[in-house]
Amino acid sequence: MKVDFHCHTTASDGGLSPYEIIDLAIKYEVTTLAITDHDTTQGYEQALDYATEKGVQLISGVEASCQWNGHTIHIVGLDFDLQNANLQSGLAEIRAMRKQRAQAILAKMHDKPHIKIENLDEKLWKLVGEGVVGRGHFAQLLQQEGLVKNAQQAFERYLKKGKAAYVASEWPELDSVVKWITEAGGVAVIAHPAIYKFTSNKLNRLIHDFKEAGGQAIEVVNQPRHCSDITGMAQRAVTHELYASIGSDFHRLEHTWRGLGWLAPMPQNVKPVWALFKEPLNQA
Repeated sequence: MKVDFHCHTTASDGGLSPYEIIDLAIKYEVTTLAITDHDTTQGYEQALDYATEKGVQLISGVEASCQWNGHTIHIVGLDFDLQNANLQSGLAEIRAMRKQRAQAILAKMHDKPHIKIENLDEKLWKLVGEGVVGRGHFAQLLQQEGLVKNAQQAFERYLKKGKAAYVASEWPELDSVVKWITEAGGVAVIAHPAIYKFTSNKLNRLIHDFKEAGGQAIEVVNQPRHCSDITGMAQRAVTHELYASIGSDFHRLEHTWRGLGWLAPMPQNVKPVWALFKEPLNQA
């Protein structure tokens, strides 16, 4: 059994179509997968029939943006009712916010003479296609145009707070997003908790508020090899009585350090998130 409960497709800012991600799952022998595109369930919806046909168990998923104490936090939702009206209207609201932010970023880029990209708007929306626009698309465009070497440099030079093309986001509050997921019968998971670089006390406060809102799990494993982050998050899962999730946050093939299903084993001392799923995992 090999699982991955955090990945992206062209339905948001990933490089592979929903069908191609299923083919990649088969190639890497991932038996159960959750497509967790940013603020949309389109990737899951498009891939479901194909996954079933190919024998890959697909769990409904999404990665929703929210805010907590002025910080952007990502919450992965797993195994929820796709037709839940409150969840879908909430995700639509976030997608609208993303478009507004993208227009504001474009306006800032147009105003900066050192950011010279012909047909800027056209090129951005071509990259986005049918997906959900995110800062990753801007990073991809800046790299494509030769202004930066990679996505990290794009954020460091242009897109992060304090830089020329930064625009603040006013996402829904953490408790609202968690409730959308749980009221749709799903499991809410704090995504990649180490990425926020919070102090231990601050992360504990986030977990406390997350649990108060009804959150049930935390991403413990999101790296290919065992490391101190995994040990620490596993201990937090035990201490705070949270279930443990596992996901690569895979986006595209050129990110060679982050492959689909390329994940360290789940620590033995935690309760795996799939214990909460409505159907047992595919053991194939």
